[in-house]
Amino acid sequence: MKEAQLEKPPQDSAPPRRTRSRGLSVLHQEQIEDSRNRILKAAEAAFTNNSYVATTIDMIITIAGVSRATFYKYFTNRFDVAKGLIAAFMPKLETLFDTLPARPSTADGKAFVYRLLRLYEENRQSTALFGEVGGSEPNFFPEMLAFHENLLRRLGERIPAFRNAVSGRPEDASVHVIAHLQIHHLFGFASSVVSKGWKIDPEPGATYLANQLTRFIADNE
Repeated sequence: MKEAQLEKPPQDSAPPRRTRSRGLSVLHQEQIEDSRNRILKAAEAAFTNNSYVATTIDMIITIAGVSRATFYKYFTNRFDVAKGLIAAFMPKLETLFDTLPARPSTADGKAFVYRLLRLYEENRQSTALFGEVGGSEPNFFPEMLAFHENLLRRLGERIPAFRNAVSGRPEDASVHVIAHLQIHHLFGFASSVVSKGWKIDPEPGATYLANQLTRFIADNE
């Protein structure tokens, strides 16, 4: 009998490539987020204790316990950090504006204004920074306009008047301006009463703004 021939084991193909551990990648991402969040929290504390204008990058990195190189890895300057903090507050405003009825009554409008005042009160640090940066950084104005525009588009998904405001049609140009003023006046009133400490009875202001808002929505459907 012929001896059974041993089969040669199949030759291995090219050795598998070594890939980076997913665990290390996740850990690295967490470290990045941790450093960035530490800087943001430190900046928030510094802005609250010293005001935005009086805060320096050295103050922020001292509180955060990071190096200047680490700071510049995530942010370009003090204004950039402030924008990061403000950006974290913006979704709360968007959520609030989602509560505005499509066809509000004056009572609905007043309730909305008071909800805005409460939101500013509950987020005093963010809203105070909002006002300080807006008053001291000219480059913040285009960013605020862009936020207003996004907010108008969001409202336009439910409310015809705001949909017309962002239509881009020449005949709606005045509606676009007035829609921006609605947002500007609401934010300005809340900032004056809450962030700047305007000692007034807010009822007349809330009534006025509610009337303006409901009339704009009704007149531009």
